[in-house]
Amino acid sequence: MSRPQLPTSRVRAPEFPRNFAWVNTDRPLYVQNELKGRVVVLDFWTYCCINCMHILPDLEYLEHKYADQPVVIVGVHSAKFDNEGDKENILTACQRYDIAHPVVVDENHRIWSEYGVQSWPTLAVIDAEGRVVGQLSGEGNREILDGVIQALLDEGREKGVLAAGPPEFNRNSRVPSASGLAFPGKVLAHKDRVFIADSNHDRIVITDTDGSVIAIVGSGKKGQTNGAFAMAEFDNPQGMAYDEQKNILYVADTDNHLIRKLDLSAQTVTTICGTGIQVYDRLGGGQGTAQGLNSPWDVVLNGNTLYIAMAGPHQLWTLDLPTGVARAWAGNGREDIIDGTGTRSASLAQPSGLSLDGDWLYFADSEVSAVRRANIKSTEVQTLVGSGLFDFGDQTGKFDRTLLQHPLGVAYYNGDVLVADTYNHKIKQLNPTSKQSSDLIGSGNPDVATETPDKLSLYEPGGISVNGDWLYVADTNHDRVVRVSLKDNSWSVFEIRGLRSMEGVSMDHDAISDTTVSFRAGVDLQLDLTAKLPSGVHLNKDAPIGYAIQPAIGKPIEGLATKGVLPARVTIPATSLKNSDTLKAMLYFAYCTDKNSGLCVPVSIAWNIHLKESATAKDIAELSAKIESVPQ
Repeated sequence: MSRPQLPTSRVRAPEFPRNFAWVNTDRPLYVQNELKGRVVVLDFWTYCCINCMHILPDLEYLEHKYADQPVVIVGVHSAKFDNEGDKENILTACQRYDIAHPVVVDENHRIWSEYGVQSWPTLAVIDAEGRVVGQLSGEGNREILDGVIQALLDEGREKGVLAAGPPEFNRNSRVPSASGLAFPGKVLAHKDRVFIADSNHDRIVITDTDGSVIAIVGSGKKGQTNGAFAMAEFDNPQGMAYDEQKNILYVADTDNHLIRKLDLSAQTVTTICGTGIQVYDRLGGGQGTAQGLNSPWDVVLNGNTLYIAMAGPHQLWTLDLPTGVARAWAGNGREDIIDGTGTRSASLAQPSGLSLDGDWLYFADSEVSAVRRANIKSTEVQTLVGSGLFDFGDQTGKFDRTLLQHPLGVAYYNGDVLVADTYNHKIKQLNPTSKQSSDLIGSGNPDVATETPDKLSLYEPGGISVNGDWLYVADTNHDRVVRVSLKDNSWSVFEIRGLRSMEGVSMDHDAISDTTVSFRAGVDLQLDLTAKLPSGVHLNKDAPIGYAIQPAIGKPIEGLATKGVLPARVTIPATSLKNSDTLKAMLYFAYCTDKNSGLCVPVSIAWNIHLKESATAKDIAELSAKIESVPQ
């Protein structure tokens, strides 16, 4: 890599305001103190912005490359939407997108203005002496930024002004959820099946309508591997479409920039469109895996055509399934809200949710806080609700007065369009005939502690799906799916059963032990499951402790133990105990390092238990496994 020419005329970097909040760190980091002697990259972002998401892999690459050197990335979160200005929401977004660096909350765009930023995303670079070197706007600047960092390190060494390494700070992390899901982005309910995009676990969970798990698709590892369900890999999967006749599920594998086909009969995953690399093509016309994509966020099936909400280029695309040809269908690629026809005159803004009714394809156009529709015969695009990139709020009534805030999902039901009004933490209802909107469900308060039977608390719901008279909601930031009756608005959490048991069949555990346990015929057996933790760590008191037992006979047993208490006691009924059988027990919890109590490390332990019948066996068997090392 050749050394870039650095500007010699540089101005002193504006200092961060002393009263601004920080997240993802236990302390503020100031330019003239903690960051002195380091090369600093400021990432001006807002978490609704798809373009901001696109540069996160570049930042992660640089963080790993310069991990032990005096290089620091600092996020400057300059919110677009009101909801994004909340400190807790920003922290949750950092956890959802696996952002490892500290982030300062830029109130009223003060830091943005002082650095002269014009758009999201923008990267500003500061040298080791605290002076601004320059800015890079938009995507695709990894190599340039890498070269600038290296040149500034060389310069700093020559001047003798470099610090020994990056500053130390402790990152706040999130405990695993009790549901077993992690930021589920979309949900699709069809007759007797429910498909859940368990987005941050990089997998698809399939259940029946009672919540019993039928299959888990994906190993949980990020990647693009095809093959059997247990071995396949995804990266932040979102929208899904089901072909009942062929028993095939299509998935928008968003961060892989792929469309995947899940054959539910053969239990295999294949890639049918996309190269696996983000492209900036706004035309398409290529075939199958030769045609690159850009953040496909949702899909809907109409005959042999798969419609794709392509959030990255602000367009709707089609994939002709018989030929494999994918091409732009609506939207000219300019981020805006302009009605028109097809790719010529219509402008969209980060479409993120789709629903089809007859000849109309409804879509949530998130960055303009709009719900719009496109005619599948004429490609005419019409706006129902929404007016501009910065026109948003929380208001119902006539369409021309209705305000949404970054909606991500839509679903058609009995003449109405239901909307996941994501940043308002609600589900709204639009009637295209009367041109009136109303609140359907959701208190608008994301604090689940305020929830009552008459007041549902949603937290940035990302997807919705109608199945008969039931509405399924991906309550994304609450790590759950909620089911709502569209007859009376009653609701309940969609409890998933068997998830832990099926996870344990193929997942890698942090410790596995083989042991023999004696039992008495006709008597229930109690197991006390616990772990020996390595030095320097302690049990996370806030994380749920889950267990699962997979007996050779009988149904799986799973549940939650008392938070913060080990051992976890599990009762195995006598009917599931048989001499010489082997059952599998699994324990899930999280621990923290003593150095950084906010760092949460999820752990799973498994025991292969060989049963031995004995008339003198005790009623309780104590099982412990040792965690050898702390995962990094």
